[in-house]
Amino acid sequence: MKTSKFFLLALVLGSSLGFASCKKEEMQAPQPEPRTATFTYAFNTGQVGAGTAYDGMHPNNFTATLKITEIDGSKSKVEVMINNAVAGQTYMVHAHDAADPATTPNGTLYNETPNTNVLTLALNATGSMAMGSQEANRSFDDLTKNYNAFFVIHDPMQAISTTDLTTYLVVGVFGR
Repeated sequence: MKTSKFFLLALVLGSSLGFASCKKEEMQAPQPEPRTATFTYAFNTGQVGAGTAYDGMHPNNFTATLKITEIDGSKSKVEVMINNAVAGQTYMVHAHDAADPATTPNGTLYNETPNTNVLTLALNATGSMAMGSQEANRSFDDLTKNYNAFFVIHDPMQAISTTDLTTYLVVGVFGR
């Protein structure tokens, strides 16, 4: 009988120690999904005005997608995907801030120097696609609601010009 009492006591103590060593799991609040916005840009056929349509040898089935993803309250990830690119070519992709033509060297509606804090990429085409991303020092809301700029992709088969829109494969309002 002593053995069974000892066994019962050991069982009760063991169970108590087992329960005492269990920690209550802390519940963490689920993290919200980051906000994203995706914009599709067509080939430059002169959508931004008379005399601005692309003039060159690049195939005109070219398209681009711009995706903006919130990182935090002051930063965003800007991703670009190009479709129907020419394999082996490097595409210069930029954000050009809008400007008063009276303040720019050549009377353009945008600053001719790209905004490196938002988007300046050199994308190498592998096959018919090219893609890349950059962290922007602007909030998601700023880029998708307030940022007044142009999204530009230059023709890699022509000299880069910041004033001749007929050399732009894509030109459109950034993030709209």
